[in-house]
Amino acid sequence: MAPSVSIAIPTFNRAGRLERALTSALGQTHRDLEVVVSDNASTDGTPDLLQAVASRDSRLRVVRQPENRGMVANLNAVLALTTGEHVMLLADDDWLAPRCVESALAALAADAGLAGALGHVTYVRDESPVQAGQPTSLPQRRPARRVRAYFAAVQRDHGNTWMYALVPRAVLEQLSPMRNVIGFDWLRVAELAWLGRVVVLPGQLLFRELGGTSETTTRNVSESRLPALHAKVPHLVIAREVAAQIGWRSAVYAGAGRRARLALAAACACGVPARNLRHVAFHLAPDAVQRRWHARA
Repeated sequence: MAPSVSIAIPTFNRAGRLERALTSALGQTHRDLEVVVSDNASTDGTPDLLQAVASRDSRLRVVRQPENRGMVANLNAVLALTTGEHVMLLADDDWLAPRCVESALAALAADAGLAGALGHVTYVRDESPVQAGQPTSLPQRRPARRVRAYFAAVQRDHGNTWMYALVPRAVLEQLSPMRNVIGFDWLRVAELAWLGRVVVLPGQLLFRELGGTSETTTRNVSESRLPALHAKVPHLVIAREVAAQIGWRSAVYAGAGRRARLALAAACACGVPARNLRHVAFHLAPDAVQRRWHARA
């Protein structure tokens, strides 16, 4: 019988912090769950750690990839391995408060119109809390308004924490596979917002470690094996992807009608660079200018 919840953890070479994520997931007050880990061919002590934890708790299921498939492919892989009635992602250096799953499940059970539920996030750097934004609820009744509201809010949360919402499997199965592009997570959450309302619950339910792969655009591009040019104009690349995803590529928006769909695509895509003119100018500046900017920050 399938568990009520799957917590999916993609990992690569994270032996130093992965155990914290595993302990928090397996230590949830809601016990009817599985924790599924896709190890992206780690070369450090990650496999040994996973084997040790799995030997103590049968709810942990580990699949090791034969070769490093890249970050996005590993995300898709770990989600495909889940069997639970509800599914959430957890980054391998983040961790959950004990009642995170219980609280999110209760919210989904109380409101059939929700596509996702998540808690407030505490960002941490070097063991100390830091201010790095917060996700906001997306309560709008009309799908297009929710998607617009999401794109208006996404830059105010450092880590796009909506990605880590607990979602019903029926919603998960409607989402498009993630593509290896800058902003793949923005495209993902926009589809989620189209499919239903998203609620941010009171209380600190998720803790996120700053400094991972997505900490800088350059590192993100490099480790995703994308063209280096994408690190120079990330918001323009994201705008292009948003236009294509909403405008014609994704089946999620098919019911919107052609004109409404293209209008939404144009509004959301144009808003990405328009809301980030300072960052666009920064990324287009010579390296020496960027270094001086960082030195003053």
